[in-house]
Amino acid sequence: MRVDAAVALAAAAGVLAAGACTGVATNIGGKPGPEAGLLRGKSPSKSADVTHVARLTDGIAAAPDDPPRTELTSLFGSPDAFVVYDLGAETRIDCAAIDADGDDVYAIALSADGITFTPLWTLPPAPDDATGMQPRAVRDLHSTGRYLRLAASGGDGVYAVAELSAAADCPPRWPPVLAPLHGTPIERSAATKAWAFAALAAAYVLAYRRRAPDFVKLLVAAPLGVALALAFQLAEIWPPPRSLLGPLLAAPAIVAAAFALRAVVSRVSRFDPRSERETSGLQWVARLAQDLLWDGAGEVSDGASLTRSDGRSRCFGSARRRL
Repeated sequence: MRVDAAVALAAAAGVLAAGACTGVATNIGGKPGPEAGLLRGKSPSKSADVTHVARLTDGIAAAPDDPPRTELTSLFGSPDAFVVYDLGAETRIDCAAIDADGDDVYAIALSADGITFTPLWTLPPAPDDATGMQPRAVRDLHSTGRYLRLAASGGDGVYAVAELSAAADCPPRWPPVLAPLHGTPIERSAATKAWAFAALAAAYVLAYRRRAPDFVKLLVAAPLGVALALAFQLAEIWPPPRSLLGPLLAAPAIVAAAFALRAVVSRVSRFDPRSERETSGLQWVARLAQDLLWDGAGEVSDGASLTRSDGRSRCFGSARRRL
């Protein structure tokens, strides 16, 4: 009973903590409240060349000055990339907010039919002293539309957005309360995955044995899973920056070196042509020493036998001659 009560208290604490993260933007039922705006938790009806669109309306913002390419942001691949949200009906838009890379231009537009869009709010680059992700907000837009579109242009060509919000009636507290976090740059995360793949793959190659249990052989899923995650991450930022070239080139080289070392050890372990078993380095050294000892003992015993047999033949020969 005490354990169940402790679990219940821990769950209640988790709910309260989650609610505290979003403040007044989330009601007690865990759903977005009116202060969160029209887009919180909403998926776009249409998008092109934009990664992780769910991050645009998840209520989590990147901390000011954070790097633009992290696990918290959506990346717009080019000036032609966009997302469109269907508000369900003609809706008045009075205010908007965005948390985006500070050196780019972001344009929000509205449309009644989803085809022809009218500019609603265009954000110029942030001041020169502001770098990385920057939150910005606007009031008194006084416009209507059913479809809301976001696109990016200008700047350095890296377009990143962590959060997008819009509201029909501006609440007293605007922009809405978000949960700001510090993200990990994709370049650093990809480098970590590259080193992890190299370590796991090399360890598997060196430890693999034909007669190992099946569950041990299935451990190959670990390096393969890391490699797949790395491939997806590289697809988002391709071509990779120069800082990633070292880990990306070193990882396959380490795995190739593990294969070469395995091949050398395997060949040396087969110095006895009658043995088909692969042994580890310590095992083949022990076997080599054992065989050398046996061979030496065999030569001594063979020599003694030969001496004894030669003596006997001489004795027998003398006896014959006497007869």
